Amino acid sequence: MTIKYDIWLILLSTLASSLAMFATFSFVDRLYTSTAKGKKFLLPIYALTVGSGLWGIHFINWLAFQNSAKIQLSIPLLACSWLAAAVVGFITCYITSQKTIAVSLLAASGFMAGLASYAMFYLCAGALHGANNVNVIPMALFSALLTSICVSFLALITLSWMKQYDGKHALPTKALLSLVTAIAIIGLHVTFNASIETDANSILINSQQIGSKKMLAAMVSLVVACLFLLVILVALFYEKFGKNIFKFNFVATQQEPNTFESKDALTQLPNRRAFRQLLETASARCTRSGNTIALAYIDLDHFKPINDIYGHHVGDAVLKTVAQRLQTAVRGCDSVARLGGDEFSALIEDIESDSDIIPIMERIVSSINLPFYVNNQQLEISCSVGVALYPRDGDIEKLIVCADSAMYKAKQNGKNQFKFYDADIESSANQMLEMQRDLRAAIDNNQFVLMYQPKLDCNTQLFVGAEALIRWNHPTKGLLLPKDFIAEAEHFGMIEEMSNWVAEQACKTIMQAKSRDIDLHLSINTSKQLFRSKNFVTEIITYLSKYNVPAKNLTVEIKETSGVRDETLFNQHIAQFKAAGIKIALDDFGLHPFTLSYLQELNVDEIKIDKIFMAKVNANSESWKLVDVLLNLAQHLNINVVAEGVENEAQHTMLKHLGCNHMQGYLFSEAITEGNLLHYCKQHQLNMPTVAINQEAIAA
Repeated sequence: MTIKYDIWLILLSTLASSLAMFATFSFVDRLYTSTAKGKKFLLPIYALTVGSGLWGIHFINWLAFQNSAKIQLSIPLLACSWLAAAVVGFITCYITSQKTIAVSLLAASGFMAGLASYAMFYLCAGALHGANNVNVIPMALFSALLTSICVSFLALITLSWMKQYDGKHALPTKALLSLVTAIAIIGLHVTFNASIETDANSILINSQQIGSKKMLAAMVSLVVACLFLLVILVALFYEKFGKNIFKFNFVATQQEPNTFESKDALTQLPNRRAFRQLLETASARCTRSGNTIALAYIDLDHFKPINDIYGHHVGDAVLKTVAQRLQTAVRGCDSVARLGGDEFSALIEDIESDSDIIPIMERIVSSINLPFYVNNQQLEISCSVGVALYPRDGDIEKLIVCADSAMYKAKQNGKNQFKFYDADIESSANQMLEMQRDLRAAIDNNQFVLMYQPKLDCNTQLFVGAEALIRWNHPTKGLLLPKDFIAEAEHFGMIEEMSNWVAEQACKTIMQAKSRDIDLHLSINTSKQLFRSKNFVTEIITYLSKYNVPAKNLTVEIKETSGVRDETLFNQHIAQFKAAGIKIALDDFGLHPFTLSYLQELNVDEIKIDKIFMAKVNANSESWKLVDVLLNLAQHLNINVVAEGVENEAQHTMLKHLGCNHMQGYLFSEAITEGNLLHYCKQHQLNMPTVAINQEAIAA
């Protein structure tokens, strides 16, 4: 049998097949190193692209082995042929991108891909000749199917193997395998052609005639090339910006509260969440290329006194300058982010050894060590930097902890320096990593509990409410107080989940009290980090609505420093709380020198005098006078005052004499469970005398 063919179309098919296979290697690499969310987004795009490319190449091959310059086209069968090709594309991308592949699964996948490939060919032949004019030759069909299955199986093995190949000649090897695959596809098409007989003179009814096959083949090749290039660009944009880059709004609408916020409001650097995405993307590129990346964790030294002495507006100006200096210190291919407060990070890419990082770290430390000039004042700070390398020091989670541990080691060694993560730091890093995992388990397994510190009226000693206090019921360490884990939760970015849990549990408790005809008022503590979240107020309002709790029954306690760190956002939150009817209490009142100047501007309902003043009030007349001044100021501003840490009768007498509104402390009760709290409320509702609740030592 003489095989007639068009050599130019065969060469065009070989080129298109080689490029498509080479791109498929890249697709599988990206899927293999992508996160679960990334793989979910990219898999269908890659699968359809590979399937469409395979179908287009098959179409070019069909044209190359046709005698006639004219063809006929049936759209429905052609669409079915494309669907079969898409199945092959999905099998190829999904199976070969798995971390581990069982031999049985690989064999089954090769079998299904082989059958789907032949189905693509047969349906395409029916679309071009007419289904009734295509007949199969049994023995040749068996040979074609066997060949198709074997070629598909070998292609899957090749792609699965090459995604882990990081040898010196990876690119030439992939190019050679791509060429071999292209030749195999041409040979496979020859066996497919030999398995059928067609009526060359058949003409389809209502079919559309198409002209020159060379022109058509060139158009198909161009479309396939453009499709693969487009998908590669989509993948690159996704890795850098995330899938939100592909969302378009044709009508200008107000941004939803849950929209991903990638910029830090003060410095305009990427924030913690955006930096995490940059780190994940960089690690994926690093895995593919075999390069190394470095994570530098930067913490400013001696920054807190600037805020305390000169005010937060000066501190904010310093932070803006720090951001500019850090961006100048790193290279153009590197990234800098603000993680929060005075903590920054830098992502250093395309490095081969520690010696490549040292000059960058020296520039970072030196740039921060230069004087800062704000409002004609010279300020001096420094920074401590910890550096960890990927993949040498661990995966992304451990990398962050390692860099953090190295930064703390730099501080311990005298600050104003950088330090690489090493074996000496590994022990403390493992402890931090263990804490991070334990906190995640605590959130997932509901290991937290709420205790309640009763608040009483200073004059009548009647119960007026309680403060909800979180405790961690650790499976091995027992009941832990907030001082043992809150800072770590803030550091690891878990504080928002914990705060939401506290708000929901408090609302549940109020609802339980309401079902017993008790009008319970609770206050909850919040972290200053929540003020960087626009969902802060919305979440609390959601829980109030969910449990049918009146807004007046909940008070939100805010640390004094939260109120002045970002005054604009703080006032926005206050306005939202006021609109919802939720009360605001300013906690730790009196600890900072700027409090008096800001109090009148901060529209709060209640202030809480810190227990440090109560501890000194009996022995120190100055503390007594200061409390008197604070109470008078609050009373003139019509603000309710709560005294914390009341532990003896002398303190109680003093507060009553000075006109304090409410008090809480061990003199009356330690923190108690929900059950005891409701019982306590019921006692007072029945006008029973105030009693102290004695439990085992539970610190407030």
